Amino acid sequence: MPVPPRPLLLACAVILAALAPVGAARAGSLDLPTRTWGLSFGDSRDFTGLRFNLRNDDTGTLTGVNTTLWIPREHAQGRMRGLLLGVAGTGAERVQGVALGALGCLAAEDAAGILVGGLGAGSGESMTGIIVGGLGAGAGDNSAGLIVGGLGAGAGESATGIIIGGLGAGAGNNSTGLIVGGLGAGAGESMTGIIVGGLGAGAGENATGIIIGGIGAGAGEDLTGLAIGGLAAGAGGRFTGVGIGGAGLGSPDWRGLAVTGGYLKCERFAGLGVAGYARATDRCDGLAIALFNWTRELHGVQVGLLNYAGNNRRGTKWLPGLNVHLN
Repeated sequence: MPVPPRPLLLACAVILAALAPVGAARAGSLDLPTRTWGLSFGDSRDFTGLRFNLRNDDTGTLTGVNTTLWIPREHAQGRMRGLLLGVAGTGAERVQGVALGALGCLAAEDAAGILVGGLGAGSGESMTGIIVGGLGAGAGDNSAGLIVGGLGAGAGESATGIIIGGLGAGAGNNSTGLIVGGLGAGAGESMTGIIVGGLGAGAGENATGIIIGGIGAGAGEDLTGLAIGGLAAGAGGRFTGVGIGGAGLGSPDWRGLAVTGGYLKCERFAGLGVAGYARATDRCDGLAIALFNWTRELHGVQVGLLNYAGNNRRGTKWLPGLNVHLN
């Protein structure tokens, strides 16, 4: 077997001698050509380049491509910037870039970029960018961007952008944008944009935009825009816009168009109402078309089989077909 020339052996010896102390600079890792950049195997702390490790637990700042076998521990530290690849899972305290985990992907605190996990993906605090999880996806605090979960997706606080969940989707506080849930979708407080739920959709407080629910749709306080509920739709406060409900609609103060095959119930109504039974407890302004219309004070027109206007003269309070306030 031929022996390498002495000059080549000498050169290799010099290189290895120079690398040996550097590679051993941090216990548990082999870093080439220096301990801060290049190629790293093991638990290097602050590194830029290509790095391979079992899991990220006590790291500093890693920039470049980081490949791990498993997700970090519960209180993992460190910031990852660049591309994170997990054979089973990956993550860090903070993630900036793209993180892909076959099972899961986690940013214990903030995330900015793209997080994708086969089962779940998310950030413990805020996120900006895209999060996709086969089962669940979300941000513990605020989110800005796109969140998609096979079963559930959401943000613990406010959300700006798009949230889609196979079963449920929502934001704990305010939402601006689009929220879609296979069964339910909503915002705990106010919303601006579109919310669609297979069964129910709504906002806990004020809503501006479009709310559609297979069974129910509405807002706890004021609603401005369009609300469609397979059975019912309405608002706890003022409703301004268009409401469509299969069996019922309701709001203390309705202004706009209301269409239902069942019961339209409000205290004050102004606009056009079409219902089976239309009842404006205090006042009705506009046109009400129903089998039975009832209001204490009419300032418009009622069309139906039987109509009642409490402020009309005696003998004209109850009228079939048509009723108009003439006083």
